[in-house]
Amino acid sequence: MNFGVGLPNYGPHTSFDAIRRVARAAEELGYDSVWTTDHVIVPKENVEPYGHIFESVVTLAMVAAVTQRIRVGTSVIVLPMRNPVLFAKQAASIDAASGGRMIVGVGVGWNEPEYKNLGANFKNRGKRLDEDIALLRALWSSEDASFRGKYTQIADSVFAPLPARKEIPIWVGGNGEPSWKRAAALGDAWHATGAAPAGVAAAIQYFREHPPARQLTISARLNIDMNPNVPPTYEYRGAPRRRLTGTDDDIRATLREYAQAGLQQAALWFPTDDASTTLKQMERFMRDIAPELAS
Repeated sequence: MNFGVGLPNYGPHTSFDAIRRVARAAEELGYDSVWTTDHVIVPKENVEPYGHIFESVVTLAMVAAVTQRIRVGTSVIVLPMRNPVLFAKQAASIDAASGGRMIVGVGVGWNEPEYKNLGANFKNRGKRLDEDIALLRALWSSEDASFRGKYTQIADSVFAPLPARKEIPIWVGGNGEPSWKRAAALGDAWHATGAAPAGVAAAIQYFREHPPARQLTISARLNIDMNPNVPPTYEYRGAPRRRLTGTDDDIRATLREYAQAGLQQAALWFPTDDASTTLKQMERFMRDIAPELAS
């Protein structure tokens, strides 16, 4: 299993200094990747924790500039509420500048008022995302840019520079069957959020029955807190989520459950209220837990 780290680009106490410190530490400690969370302008009811947030793509550009090896990704960019051509350019620029380190995690999102704030249509977001993924692949494959879709049309245009690899991995976010279907048809990975091992196993079963168009990485975004007094489950927007916590043995055992279910990549969100706590737990995890499980 490979391990990444969620960057603290949101929360009332975050700063770019904290983001930079976490990114550099992740690279020095041997993590595979670092990830940003995407919100732009949430309603006041969601001010905690997303009212104070460094923009996801800009943050990755700054992080790529202060690191050398580690991959940088979005977990996940809510693409249907953005201009997909502009995002394609942003992602290609980061990938070209960083030597091919970009991962694009995409999803449909859930915050209807945020869509409205950005002048985007919440109701057709699934159809838009499907087209947008095809658009990204088309723009990244050739400097001669053309595309004819329902929502975006491009003719006789130029898209350069291309990504370093001419193809950036696209990881499809989500926890249910719609995300499994989209990942199997269009993605390079399925990227869950807080799914329990049983949820990962259910997705794997779906992919066995519906073979993906591409080789598919199985990934999950997981909260982790190495304080043994923190409960192993929590609720987010009315749905139960799994957290890695307990003793070191408890965390190892849970990660073995995930590995047995088929999880290949875990993006870990350590506590973000205080950067020193984040850094200490990141170091402890790589020293005491990861060696037994790392690919």
